[in-house]
Amino acid sequence: MTKKNLEKFKERLEETKKSLESSLKTFATRDPNIKGDWDSKFPEFSKDPNVNMEEEADEVEEYLTRLPVEHSYELRVQAINEALTRIKNGTYGKCAKCKKNIPLKRLEAYPEAKFCLKCQGQQ
Repeated sequence: MTKKNLEKFKERLEETKKSLESSLKTFATRDPNIKGDWDSKFPEFSKDPNVNMEEEADEVEEYLTRLPVEHSYELRVQAINEALTRIKNGTYGKCAKCKKNIPLKRLEAYPEAKFCLKCQGQQ
């Protein structure tokens, strides 16, 4: 892989990571105890007996909807961090299983790819 391609993929990975983390910050906070973990913000309920229970139920539903999104974003950021580490270590673009080059078209479609398509199918 050329140095130019590596730089292009590195920039793209860093931009995607920044975008994902920015999105996560809108509905979650970093867990200070677990690296790479985020916690969706749970709705705070009013102690006022006149509060609209439907609105609070909607907030809980929204929270439950955000949980899988949070998890998906966390996994994607983790995969991006691993890809950035492979770039740093000089192993980016090599399949982690068979050690062959991952085709550029695959990396362009999914820059954090760890495996070639053949080995990915065997996972």
